Amino acid sequence: MKKIIGFVVMMGLFSTQLFAGEQYSLEQAKKQVAQNNIKVSIAYEQYVLVKTQAQAKSLSLLPSISIDMLLFDYQYTILRSIVPEPSRFFEAAAAKDLAKAADVNKSIVKKNLLEDLENTFFLYQYHNEMVDSFNKETAIVNEIAARSQEAYDLGAIDFSQYYAAQRAVVTAKTQAVNGTELLQTEEYALKLILQVKDNTDTLALDNLAFYNEGLDYPATASEAATIAVNNSLEVAQFDHLVDAAQKQKRGVAVSWISWSGVGFDYFARVSIAKDEVTKIQLNKKKSIIEVQNQVVAQYALIESQKKKMAYQDQLLTMAQAEYAAATAQEGSLLNSFINTKKAELNLMYAEREASKEKYELEMRYIKLKRLLGANMMTNVVPRS
Repeated sequence: MKKIIGFVVMMGLFSTQLFAGEQYSLEQAKKQVAQNNIKVSIAYEQYVLVKTQAQAKSLSLLPSISIDMLLFDYQYTILRSIVPEPSRFFEAAAAKDLAKAADVNKSIVKKNLLEDLENTFFLYQYHNEMVDSFNKETAIVNEIAARSQEAYDLGAIDFSQYYAAQRAVVTAKTQAVNGTELLQTEEYALKLILQVKDNTDTLALDNLAFYNEGLDYPATASEAATIAVNNSLEVAQFDHLVDAAQKQKRGVAVSWISWSGVGFDYFARVSIAKDEVTKIQLNKKKSIIEVQNQVVAQYALIESQKKKMAYQDQLLTMAQAEYAAATAQEGSLLNSFINTKKAELNLMYAEREASKEKYELEMRYIKLKRLLGANMMTNVVPRS
């Protein structure tokens, strides 16, 4: 969600035809983001700018006749206007590579936004479920508090028991407020991503089933790491940057073949150009290692998450059995009523935790498919 906040100030400059109240599916939302989102638009404009600069540099290589002809030696001026200095050829070629890098960056931004969108879709749905659960909990503790009030008035329980029941009501209400705030935050994030004009209405979203675990992932982390590197846009972007730096280096190296000759800073400039190539190549290697490590780590986290889910399922089964037993034994006495309600609350807590674990697993798979270079629109995971 941090990736979303940066363009809030620009929302007033962008207009779409969307309005709150429309029913959104994840697929429809992805299409809307991919086609119209302002971040993608900004990235595209950056690409166009760099591309234009590259074209301008190319055009500057064309023969031109300038007013210099009227001021200097005829032959000297003709040569200088028609035969550009060698380094200018390399600068123009480097600019084209930078334009390619900018184009790749547009795709990176789009993939990041689609990942954000899907995560936020699931988080919104999760917090919706949690708010419903918190409201249900509030109703249950209110029942317990009401019965406790009656018992306390009759002298059947002491103040500490009465106080604990009243405190539970306040805690549950506070939790419900906090949950509602989280839900509103996710809704606002979705409206920012989807660029909905009217922020007063509630978004209508289709119910989203868990599906990312079922995609066709590589069997091993090692295989997945190789696939991720081969399909990494971040790594591919470095290829263009390296090409640009190398052409700039060649341009500097031959800059002594110029109308001004070799300057005192020639060797320093050559050394700096070489260092720039080396720096970018090292950054590319770093990027490759980071991608590999992230994939391996994600596989490990997914396995760990599945183990936690298995344990939570056991706790959920226990909570269900406890509630069933308490319901079967429930009588008219206050303690019996409270025991049944506490068992119901314990079951609710276990269900919440189980739901949380499932959503966390789903979002780990979203991260994994993004790392592998999957098409975030079609969810096709590359195999090579």
